[in-house]
This record gives sequence, structure tokens and C-alpha cells, in this order.
Amino acid sequence: MSNGIICSYLMRQINFIWERIAKQWLKNTDLSWTQVGMIGLLAEAENYELSLKQLEKELSLSQSVIARMANHLTKNGYTEDIKNPSDKRVKKIRLLEKGLQCHHEIFLPMQQEKQPMLEGMSFGEKILFQELLEKVLINSIKVQEKMKNDYKKIIL
Repeated sequence: MSNGIICSYLMRQINFIWERIAKQWLKNTDLSWTQVGMIGLLAEAENYELSLKQLEKELSLSQSVIARMANHLTKNGYTEDIKNPSDKRVKKIRLLEKGLQCHHEIFLPMQQEKQPMLEGMSFGEKILFQELLEKVLINSIKVQEKMKNDYKKIIL
């Protein structure tokens, strides 16, 4: 097996495990992991608000999916809709206290220095691991974009 195949297999196995862990974390909530991702993006945004268009781009999801998830978050008190009086086409949502609390309960423990998945790594190894993961993510995004562009060429 080539190194690329082994790395892909290991990443997929890690992903499966963390999906199961995420389901355990979320089983007592009314949220999906993607909705928690939206909350995370809003928590890091200026004034805790983003347009639905920005969320579409950040999460690589369709407008209809983002709108449905935003409605769910608003209906359940995590966010509120913000109207833009100068342009009614632009819809934004803002994180509320319940959303911030959710963010603190889920994301902050993950960002702690002593993460179980990094046990046994030195501080330098943790930094190197994160840098390598960031490179893998950037390269994966490039591959995804190339595939989208190639698919568009086939259709046209």
C-alpha cells in the first residue's frame, strides 16, 4: 500500500471515531454537528454575526441547507435573524447567549491543551501535527475545487 493510501485510510478511521464521539456529545441536544459548526463560525465572527452567504461559503453547503439550519437555530433560541434595511436580500444571523453557551460547552474543551487524542505528544509535536493537518486541509480544498471545475467542464 502506498503512503498516500495509508494516510487516507488513517484519516478516514479517525474521522469515523470522531463522528461517533460527536454524536455522543450531541445526543442530549437538538443540534447536528454541522449546526454546531455554524455556531462555532458565528462565535468567532465580529459581533457574533454572519450572512447566510458567508456561512454557505465557509461550510460548503447549499443555500437551502444553510437556510434550513439557520431557521432551526433561530427557532430553538441559538441565533436571531438580522434584517438589513438597506438590502432586504441579505440575511444575517447573530448568535445569542444560548448559542454562546453551546459553543463554550462543546468547543472550549476541544481546544484545551490536554486533549486525549494528542496524549503522548510533546508540545512541538502537537504544533507540527496541527501544521501538517492544515496543509492536508488546504490541499484537500484544492482537490475539491479542481473536481468541481472538471465536472463543470464535462457538463458544458
